Amino acid sequence: MDRIILPEYLKKTFEDHFTGEKAYVAVASDLTSQITYGEEWLLATEKELLTYSIVNNKANLISSHNLSDIKAIENINLTGSGVVEINVDSKSQRLIYYSNAKSSDFAEAVEDIKALIDGKPLERRDKEWKRKICEICQSPIPEDLNKCPRCTDKTKTFRRILSFSRPYAKLLSLIFLTLVAETCLGLITPYMSKLFIDVILKPEAKTGLYINARWIPFAALALLTAYIGQNIFSSLHLRLAGVVGHKTVYDVRAAIYEKLQQLSLAYFDKHQTGAIMARVNQDTRELQYLLVDFIPLSLESLFVLIGVGVFLTILSWQLTLFVLLPIVATVIFFKKIFAKVRLAYRRYYHRRSRLNALVNDSLSGIRVIKAFGQEGEELNKFDVKSSSFKDAGIDFEVKWSLYSPTLQLLIMSGTVLVWFVGGQFVVGGKMSLGDVVAYSGYLAMFYRPIFMLTRMVERITSALSAAERIFDVIDTEPKVKDATDAIELSEIKGEIKFKNVTFGYDPYKFVIKNFDETIRPNEIVGLVGKSGAGKSTIINLVCRLYDVTKGAIEIDSIDLRQIKYHDLRHQIGVVLQETFLFNGTIFENIAYAKPEASTNEIIEASIAANAHEFIMKKSDGYDTEVGERGNRLSGGEKQRIAIARAILRNPRILILDEATSSLDTETEKKIQEAMKNLTRGRTTIAIAHRLSTLRNCDRLFVIDEGKLVEVGTHEELMNKKGIFYNLVSIQTEMSQIMALSE
Repeated sequence: MDRIILPEYLKKTFEDHFTGEKAYVAVASDLTSQITYGEEWLLATEKELLTYSIVNNKANLISSHNLSDIKAIENINLTGSGVVEINVDSKSQRLIYYSNAKSSDFAEAVEDIKALIDGKPLERRDKEWKRKICEICQSPIPEDLNKCPRCTDKTKTFRRILSFSRPYAKLLSLIFLTLVAETCLGLITPYMSKLFIDVILKPEAKTGLYINARWIPFAALALLTAYIGQNIFSSLHLRLAGVVGHKTVYDVRAAIYEKLQQLSLAYFDKHQTGAIMARVNQDTRELQYLLVDFIPLSLESLFVLIGVGVFLTILSWQLTLFVLLPIVATVIFFKKIFAKVRLAYRRYYHRRSRLNALVNDSLSGIRVIKAFGQEGEELNKFDVKSSSFKDAGIDFEVKWSLYSPTLQLLIMSGTVLVWFVGGQFVVGGKMSLGDVVAYSGYLAMFYRPIFMLTRMVERITSALSAAERIFDVIDTEPKVKDATDAIELSEIKGEIKFKNVTFGYDPYKFVIKNFDETIRPNEIVGLVGKSGAGKSTIINLVCRLYDVTKGAIEIDSIDLRQIKYHDLRHQIGVVLQETFLFNGTIFENIAYAKPEASTNEIIEASIAANAHEFIMKKSDGYDTEVGERGNRLSGGEKQRIAIARAILRNPRILILDEATSSLDTETEKKIQEAMKNLTRGRTTIAIAHRLSTLRNCDRLFVIDEGKLVEVGTHEELMNKKGIFYNLVSIQTEMSQIMALSE
């Protein structure tokens, strides 16, 4: 247990009131008992639970309760805030309020107080309870990231991009050689200008004759050969760079998609589909620009700068010193604007990502939009996001329109210096005219890569930002994964034991609370409760789509977290509440559960699910295309295909989450008959909208606000006249009202 550190004004008051006592729990609130902004504290000793208000750095004791008198303590979630509530003498009492920003702190504190009440040792919560803060900029780090995106080392990011190119080392070596050859041939051309002016086309001083004119054809041929060779090697290096770039991006795209398949559902709960698609498609495309355009250009520029620098120094080291002045100014200016350009592009990308997410969301729900006639509202939302994206783009272009001309002016000022200083050197006899012309040619070569690199600031910024976002995904650790000592379990009996299971999609908002029960092998259990009670969440936990927050779920007395994920999922068949079919044929969708299944096996599964009959009425039978998300089929048809898919899996544990919710009464009756054969010999957990369909279950678990409140057969629970009885009565009454209205 970490040592509790209290502020001095609270520490003194606490020690005065409770001499010799030790605070085991201490957490500060940001709201007062009047739900206004202020400071209050909740403290717990080994025997007492205390609350203090802080006014002008003075602590005042508000309440004190013996832990032995507290029957229950829990967090209650309110709108934008929460409260710690205790039960004393069968009466509820609210102790301290807090904003949502403090929710995780108070959730941890309440769990510790419960442990003190039960006389159990205190344990630190998992790191998830604490929000990660960047040590450099002190900004919060997103939950799904391991590092701060603001303080990422760009050099490391760049090196990591290059690491994906290591498998193509031979091609990279060829690119290096072609660039060297291309650069060397390029260096010949300006020097030929010097030879033409100072040697070949220079008349003899005495006679005035061009005695070296015979070398013109040979010099021209040499110049042509250099140009041809330079273009051949340029074409070759561009081709090789393109191949390496595309192959590297292919590997990056494969890595990010593989990681997305590994990530837990919790990741997708917090990220919009459109934003994730942008990382797979757009960000990898930006990375491709970096690898195909920038890196080869950078290498070429490096060789040119070195080679040209040598020639410039040979021709005139004095003039070279003058030429370096605008280069130094360019580098300084470039450093100053890079951060601003990068920030503007981040804003531009973020708004583009939000626009993509909106478009993806709208297209996915186009049927709902049409059904409710909300096209105008969607256009308004699109206009807001698109306008924001437009403003970010304009802001970026305005900034770049100011920076780019300044960079060009600094670079071109070098040419002015060459003719100004070089012209004086010619007049003074320090350089020949050919030297100045050659120097001017080399200078153009020297400035060209610098000029091109400055123009690629936008592309560099975009690519590095994209790379950071890609690596953010690749570096994200899935919350549900195999333990290092996970065991193989090729065959299970089907016993499911819930041991004091508590779970929340957010660690401080529990959906399932202290769920404790056992499902016997081959037993059929129905989950009953109001919408939002936690029925589907229990199924998610059994399938290990999420890991429990506290407690454990055991299969055949083995913790789910100790079973290899693949072995577990291979023996669970699921028909989800929201039926999803992939774009393809009916045959392919049923076979998805067992790709190696024979045609006979698929037909048998379809017959068992009462789907074969309607499939054969289709013009293409099992080869019928279902369309995107199965939109060419009715809801009942999609549901039966999903059931057939689960039957084909032949699982030991069968999950039916509202499996008959989309079926008419007649079809549902046929499905129920098929279910009797389907569920025989396997453990089944079923959720049904119509409670009457659960009559044949061996037992029913009634869940209310995440707690298991009733267990028994349909008849036993009806006789008990508790929550289940009330639910059935309400549903029966509603059915009668609907029947009369017809």
